[in-house]
Amino acid sequence: MVYGITTLQTYVYYMHYSEDSLILKLLVAAVWVLDTVHVSFMIHALYYYLIATYGVPTSLEYIIWTLPGSDLMNVFIVFGVQCFFAHQIYCLCRPQVRWWVTAPIMVLVLAQLGFGAESDIMEIIHHDASIVPQILYYGVTPAVATIALAEIMITVSLCVLLYDRGSSSPIARTKRLLNTLIIYAINRCLLTSVVVIVDLVTAVDINVDIWSMGLSFIVGKLYANSLLASLNSREHLRSKSADSVSDPRNGTVHFANLTKFVGEAESSADGTRSSDVSEVIANNASTAFALEKTAASRTEGEV
Repeated sequence: MVYGITTLQTYVYYMHYSEDSLILKLLVAAVWVLDTVHVSFMIHALYYYLIATYGVPTSLEYIIWTLPGSDLMNVFIVFGVQCFFAHQIYCLCRPQVRWWVTAPIMVLVLAQLGFGAESDIMEIIHHDASIVPQILYYGVTPAVATIALAEIMITVSLCVLLYDRGSSSPIARTKRLLNTLIIYAINRCLLTSVVVIVDLVTAVDINVDIWSMGLSFIVGKLYANSLLASLNSREHLRSKSADSVSDPRNGTVHFANLTKFVGEAESSADGTRSSDVSEVIANNASTAFALEKTAASRTEGEV
């Protein structure tokens, strides 16, 4: 069912956002392909254990390659989605602190990729179920822990950055919109973090490792739908906010593409408030959009 939702959201994305960049389209395609391969591998693994070797207890001592292979697809999905949100944080940050904020996140994202890929490849190579406790301790547990830490850091960073943009905005409706984005970010974090933390607890307890396997099955799908929900919600926010913010000069607001950067308001030499033509990315785990501000008058005496 979750895979069906992912497929539907992928279809909606390509139908409504054909103007997006090629890189973003390729990311969505890659996530869907990886999720499809994951489902195919799981079907093969279930067929092997429940049908082909049904009633053969010794088959449980053998790890069919598609079982860790399916988990490897999830590792790649989580890596791609977290890189996407890390890039949005990089775009939202001020130039002076961009790397200070995004570098720790990327270290955790790369760590989960390394731990996750290493544990899955070890299972594919050895096939022996006796190595599972060792892999859980040295590979799976650190991988899930780094996923949870990266998820929390991404959400906190987005909330802080969006709050900072909202608090510095003179427009009340813009503040309310950014507060909505903060709520979306927290909601996304709660869902994925709860599943990942429960997965971590079950991975640590070797007696319930089968539950860890079941939770790992849906982690990738949660992240895939998180990405797609973020992208597909932009049209709704554009229509909702089209008339919510007005420029002092002409009353217009333009919502730009996802790849636009942040523009800063500045004051003129005589103290008059003015702003550059700029775009602000307002993005969280469930929404990503850009707000373009038009140039205000620099004429002396205007407020």
